[in-house]
Amino acid sequence: MVLQILQAQQGLLIFYLAIFCAFYFRPSNLYHPNTLFTLISSNLAKRVVKNDSSPSHNNLCGALAFILPILTLVILLYALSFISFYPQWFGGLILFLCLDTHYEKRVQRVAKLLKVGQKGSARQLLETIVVRDTKSLSEIGIIKASLDSLALNSLRQFYLILIFYIIGGPYLALTYKLMMLCDHSWRKQLSPNHPFLKPVQRAIYVFEWLPLRAFVLIMSLAQNFAKTRHYLKHYAQHYSNTHSGWITALFAANLNIQLAGPRFYHGQRFDNIRIGSDRQPQVEDIQQMLKLQATMRWFWLGLTGLIWMGLNLV
Repeated sequence: MVLQILQAQQGLLIFYLAIFCAFYFRPSNLYHPNTLFTLISSNLAKRVVKNDSSPSHNNLCGALAFILPILTLVILLYALSFISFYPQWFGGLILFLCLDTHYEKRVQRVAKLLKVGQKGSARQLLETIVVRDTKSLSEIGIIKASLDSLALNSLRQFYLILIFYIIGGPYLALTYKLMMLCDHSWRKQLSPNHPFLKPVQRAIYVFEWLPLRAFVLIMSLAQNFAKTRHYLKHYAQHYSNTHSGWITALFAANLNIQLAGPRFYHGQRFDNIRIGSDRQPQVEDIQQMLKLQATMRWFWLGLTGLIWMGLNLV
């Protein structure tokens, strides 16, 4: 009887198993496939981007630089699934490799370093998590950057990956993940508004538009809806990246703190709206955000399981 139930819900079992492994059995970055793809995309940008190239040329190169490698890898893995003995488990492996939760432990270490007054070490550790410049950050700046990173990574590296997996299977989730890796590796080298980055950023925006907004609205219903709605209307729409503004507004409203603001990339200042009119964050708010995210995670995973089983019963 139990075996029959497991076979009937094999897809859901694989889904939850991939999530469990992502939290407790993440492979080292030294031999993680994401690291290899990041190196390839980073070296590709170094070879292609020229300072004297026109914006239109950089746009074209940027489009080809993310489309061709991603398309090649997705087609290759899709072809391999046909010769796999267990294609569903192969898809689960892809989901496991796409999910990323290591940022939580790093941010926890940043908080511990700040509590003992080691701001220099906290900046160095933060530099491995975020793309922005961290050398001149104050303690509040370090805390804000850590909280912003937690908010954005939790949505983009975890929840949206799961949503794309549910909607379109492992290859849609993989496509989104690879686009994120391209964008992240290129922003380490180039200014955020460089023409080379525009194509992949537009593609990510289109991919995220509906699932990200739906997720934020659903979670706001379970949290502080009135305040979140106010922040979305008055702050998120004026954020440099509207989708990042939505994510940050959700957490700022529910933690009752101010997030975001101006930042530096490659020595250049980029002005950005501060989200929220509450107090400045403190180091204890990092732990509060982690608790909030844990609550959201259990709620979302439970809701996902109910929807999945309901669809299978129908």
